[in-house]
Amino acid sequence: MRERRYKKTRKPHKVFLVVCEGETEEEYVNLLKRHYRLPITIKTKVSGNAVSLRLVNQYLKELGLTRNDDCQVFFIYDADVDCIVEKLMSLPGTTILSNPSIELWYMLHSKNHRRYVQPDSILKELMSSHQVWKAYMKGKLTMDQQLHLLANKDAASLKAEKMVWPTNPSSNIYEFIKVLEAEKR
Repeated sequence: MRERRYKKTRKPHKVFLVVCEGETEEEYVNLLKRHYRLPITIKTKVSGNAVSLRLVNQYLKELGLTRNDDCQVFFIYDADVDCIVEKLMSLPGTTILSNPSIELWYMLHSKNHRRYVQPDSILKELMSSHQVWKAYMKGKLTMDQQLHLLANKDAASLKAEKMVWPTNPSSNIYEFIKVLEAEKR
């Protein structure tokens, strides 16, 4: 006589939708995704300044999410455009801002930076902060830059936590890292 096989009940699938301003933010999220290798789906979408609730709902629909799926939405953006920051704060999800830009977050991996920085001079400041950033190009991270970011993420998080978010300078990317760390456990 054959044994009856029962289907295991499927646990709800966990999904993180990360809506990014540009390729630089997307590249960093993909680095974290490869580093943590979590049993969750992390999808990134670059939406630029066109971010809206309608667009987020469209992204969720494209992912084919059902009611059983557990989905968290994160917005990782630069805080250099006030109207975008206001729009992000009104959307459902976790807002992750770097002021003036994500390059400040990168710089915190190399040095402590506490003074106001102009959006147009942040790249120059980053490139002079450490040898690894000398050849930095937006939207791309070299292997050395990736290793530097991963090796110093805890120190950068401690520095960022002491800043007054969302004023210039500040970044709360460490909150996204904390969520990834919690999922790892």
